[in-house]
Amino acid sequence: MMNRKEFYEYVKDNVKEYLPESYKDAEITLQEVEKNNGLKLTGITIPNGDQRIVPRVYLDSFYLEYVIGKDVDSCVGDVVDMYIEAQDKAEFIKMGVPDIFDYEKMKEKLQVRICDQEWNEERLTDKVVTEHGDFAAYYAINLKENEEGVGSIPVTISMMNEWGVSVEQIQADAMTADRKRGATLMDMNEIIKSMIFGEEPENLLNEKMDMEAMENPMFCLTNKAKMNGASLLLQEDIRKQIGECLGSDYFVIPSSIHEVLILPDNGIFQVPELNAMVQEVNETKVERQEQLSDKVQFCDGKTAVMENAERREARLEKEKAAEKAEVKGGIHGRLEKAKAEIKAKEGDKVPKNKSKELATAL
Repeated sequence: MMNRKEFYEYVKDNVKEYLPESYKDAEITLQEVEKNNGLKLTGITIPNGDQRIVPRVYLDSFYLEYVIGKDVDSCVGDVVDMYIEAQDKAEFIKMGVPDIFDYEKMKEKLQVRICDQEWNEERLTDKVVTEHGDFAAYYAINLKENEEGVGSIPVTISMMNEWGVSVEQIQADAMTADRKRGATLMDMNEIIKSMIFGEEPENLLNEKMDMEAMENPMFCLTNKAKMNGASLLLQEDIRKQIGECLGSDYFVIPSSIHEVLILPDNGIFQVPELNAMVQEVNETKVERQEQLSDKVQFCDGKTAVMENAERREARLEKEKAAEKAEVKGGIHGRLEKAKAEIKAKEGDKVPKNKSKELATAL
């Protein structure tokens, strides 16, 4: 059996046998690509002539099929089938490419993408990025966006320079475009029901809810397409809206890059337990490149200020300890001051009495 590298080279050497004649002079390349959260995949590109958009098919899943027993040549054939399909989509997408350096035409196609800043430092080096606490926001142009998915390219620093706009402008326009994609806050119980009965859950973002009447309240924030919707969390007015809906502070559970979960702070949840839950779900339920973070956030429902929940608790404990020390020090300080004042008064009296005695003696 071939190892992973040998399999990739075999695909590269034999893929032309399954391709149309127009690909006979294609320069086939393999490339390791870093995806979200440090995940590295190996892709194959097969340019057809001088095309500007060249699709890439990742070979990792085909290798796994080979390992569990699929014939290697059948795997090569499947790679070609997927590549031809991707090529057809690329031909459709490229119609918008001549305008890609026209910012006025591209700004409505912008979308904010969010990831864990600590997990993605290397990957973000050439991207336009803004920092938001534990999260980093980078930006993409969605060239294709429909029910089948999203075809996009990241906004790089060189692209921003070509546009002649600032990071702040890109961020503002991307957030505006995201709002047009429809921010939705849904009851998780209703989402589960919708999976069974097919009815779309109600958008609660503008509703004032009675938390006491709800059993195990938990909500999902995403966009209408439920694709890359977690970034809506970065919009201050949306965080404030959520606080008004809940009538309380709340925890933000970084469920995936597509959505976040919202838990009202009703005194039931402990931060260490929430962090442990997120870590377990990430390890067992969420694909690595779909993971958003393992850091639970806390949001003030009135001010919309969001911060790392664990660091917030540590900060509050430190402030409480400092306050106690200040009170204790304050009382002690006042006692010492009072003693000093009494001593000073007694000192003043002694000379006066002695002066009287001296005058009498004289």
